[in-house]
Amino acid sequence: MAQFVCDICGATFEQKSRYERHMLTSHPKRAVSAADIEKALRGIDFPKQRGELINAVSGEDREIRDIIEQLPEREYRDAAEVARAFGELRTHVTAAENQPSRRGGKRAAQEHASAPSAARIASLFAGMTFPASRGALLEHARTEANAAEMRLLEQFGEHTYHSMAEVTHELKSLR
Repeated sequence: MAQFVCDICGATFEQKSRYERHMLTSHPKRAVSAADIEKALRGIDFPKQRGELINAVSGEDREIRDIIEQLPEREYRDAAEVARAFGELRTHVTAAENQPSRRGGKRAAQEHASAPSAARIASLFAGMTFPASRGALLEHARTEANAAEMRLLEQFGEHTYHSMAEVTHELKSLR
């Protein structure tokens, strides 16, 4: 009767050393990825210094904590910057400065300042009963919408909207 049984595939072994070799070669442990690090940082408010990130993941996987301890000492604006620093650490190649987390963040901030997103417009109509007229949409959104959002909504056509999909379609036609 075998003393050691692989929990993953059911293979049996008489010797512990053969079981351990089987586990290393047939079922190697998956390496930590940037996605694993971002998942461990979910719910953390940024910006954070490296030391604050270490404390924030103290209860997490020890491997992730060890990786964060190896990151450069600086302030990280979001989990994407931490993942980028992890990539630099792993590959020994410094990423270009115009990465999406910087360029995209600036673009998103500019777009947010100039035009509300479709998701924001949809949130203004939470609980809205359809069909609804343009006037009913404006009245419903008025309590939550800011001035830029109201200006956009006032451009909607004078007809009845039967669903949120029609509101979204109208929004797309205005952009």
